[in-house]
Amino acid sequence: MTGSNRLFVLIALFLVGLLVLGLLAIAGVVIIGNINRSQQAARPTVTATLPAIAQATATFTPTPWQPPTNTPLPTATPTKVLQDTPTPTGAETATPISSPTLTRAPGATPVAEETTPETGIGGLGAVLAAVGLTGILFIARRLRAAS
Repeated sequence: MTGSNRLFVLIALFLVGLLVLGLLAIAGVVIIGNINRSQQAARPTVTATLPAIAQATATFTPTPWQPPTNTPLPTATPTKVLQDTPTPTGAETATPISSPTLTRAPGATPVAEETTPETGIGGLGAVLAAVGLTGILFIARRLRAAS
């Protein structure tokens, strides 16, 4: 193995090792988190007890109150809005304004999306792309070393 190929292999092994260490760290966090949750659930709860102190007894003293009175709510009074209306001169004729009618195109159905549409290349596509790019990387490295 030549010097440049050896360096490439060492860097690749180092990166793979970092990936494995990261995966192990994630697995450790998940396992330790589950252990801590199960220990907290099994741990008895401690209740603080205070020494008995002379309790003060509450005495009820009634206070007089007035019953609410029936007060009517204010009512809204309608007001007229005056607008300036143009006075017809007699030369104009009223033209009826037709409102557009909305018709659906034949065969058109409303689209009701219930879920998020599937986008992207998916898991298998990502793995195939990664394998293909890795293969291209190694082939380019071989061609470069051969020339």
